[in-house]
Amino acid sequence: MAREKKQRIATDAAPELRTNPFASLEIQGRELAEKGRDTRPACPPQPKRPSGPLGPNAKERLLLRRSTAHRGGKTVLVLEGFSPAWNAAKLEDLLRELKASFGCGGQLNGRSLEIQGDQADRLQPLLESRGFAIKRGW
Repeated sequence: MAREKKQRIATDAAPELRTNPFASLEIQGRELAEKGRDTRPACPPQPKRPSGPLGPNAKERLLLRRSTAHRGGKTVLVLEGFSPAWNAAKLEDLLRELKASFGCGGQLNGRSLEIQGDQADRLQPLLESRGFAIKRGW
């Protein structure tokens, strides 16, 4: 039994579809540019953000959440949301100060701090006194 040959469908585009539908817009844009008019809309200047991690009267928002996942039921407080101005050295210094003031352990995990124990009631006022705005995530 011989198979019939399949009829092939041409996938080449028709000549009328090969033209650029935006060609007339490009020509109009060139004409306006030659006349000296700018075709782009004017954007207002962006306001400058404070340069330091905590600018004058600025509060950095952090998320404080409680986590017990994969820790055998032990509670850990996770601080997230530090701005890029906080490099690893600054985060380690802050973690060292928090561990010393609470007498607990902790670690730096990426860009978040993990403090051992359920000490949110002590941690939040301390961070707010240092200029952070804290949002609890539970």
